[in-house]
Amino acid sequence: MEACAIAWSLRRPDIAISWEARSLADFGDQPLEEVAGRYDLLMIDYPFCGAAEVAGVLRPLDELLTANELIALSVDAIGPSHESYAFDGHQWALAIDAACQVSAVSPSLLGARPAPRTWEEALALARDLAPRVALPLAPAHSISSFLTLCANAGSPPAADPDRLVQRDVGEWAIDTLSEFYSRGPAAATQWEPPDVLGRLTTTDELSYVPLTYGFITYASPSDALFPCRFVDIPSSGYGPVGATLGGAGLAISATSQHPHEAAAFAAWSSSSDVQRTIVARSGGQPGSRSAWTDPALDHDSRGFYSDTITTIENAWVRPRDAWWPPFQLEGGRLLTRIIEDGGDAGRALVQLEALYLNGLRGHG
Repeated sequence: MEACAIAWSLRRPDIAISWEARSLADFGDQPLEEVAGRYDLLMIDYPFCGAAEVAGVLRPLDELLTANELIALSVDAIGPSHESYAFDGHQWALAIDAACQVSAVSPSLLGARPAPRTWEEALALARDLAPRVALPLAPAHSISSFLTLCANAGSPPAADPDRLVQRDVGEWAIDTLSEFYSRGPAAATQWEPPDVLGRLTTTDELSYVPLTYGFITYASPSDALFPCRFVDIPSSGYGPVGATLGGAGLAISATSQHPHEAAAFAAWSSSSDVQRTIVARSGGQPGSRSAWTDPALDHDSRGFYSDTITTIENAWVRPRDAWWPPFQLEGGRLLTRIIEDGGDAGRALVQLEALYLNGLRGHG
């Protein structure tokens, strides 16, 4: 985004854009009303769209951009990245960045073994290579992995107002995460994706990460001791489907004194040409399908795009209702505690569903 701001200043010398960073944890958990009033432009996680609407902290982009501009961005978006920021008849952000949960391998440490294609193979690898198979299980990522496993197994979460997921699928997902944890490093319940990917690429501690949000910066550094390769997630029988969609959207604060100028920058930086020539070339992970299918970019990323495109095209979109962020936060904390303590999957699912139903009915 800093590279985009510099390029934009050459087009619009009357506009100055500077960026401040939030932590990854704050990006996923911090309510937007705590930060929106201080900025014109905001990077947001799409599940906050409903809460942002209720709080009135964002300006809908369909009020600032033309229908044709939004259609062009939608047509070029990778997977459901653009539509994930659409809620209640409005477009709340633009997919400046696209990501979902994928798998990561260290080919130099995994040797001749292929990356697992099923969850049975992934668990077998964890047993064989313990403790060199791990996934990030800090709260935001334990819940993301639970959601992915359920959607991948044919029970997309939150599809039923009476239950979070099918009981057998939910218990299997918790048991699967618990087994991965029991055979990996004890510190994994404190890890975010950069923690696990950093270890995968700079040490010989890990060989395989079954679920993590993909970060292209770990796929392409020339100085990595153990270069990392990202691949499609394993399958429960339906293919590499249901991975929890992540990414980041560029939104406009409702308090901005320059909403049209901010929207113009957001649309330009999300456009296919800029996504390919500036965002992707400056360490970004584009939301544009044109960038994901560009052969030169794929080559430079060591196959990051082509090796994970099937997963992101079939990713699962979390609910965007106002009740979801609190559920995701508390549900993640609950799951991490249960996984760490070796708790019963059935009891854990009951508690998780109670959080879900309380949130759903409380905002009904």
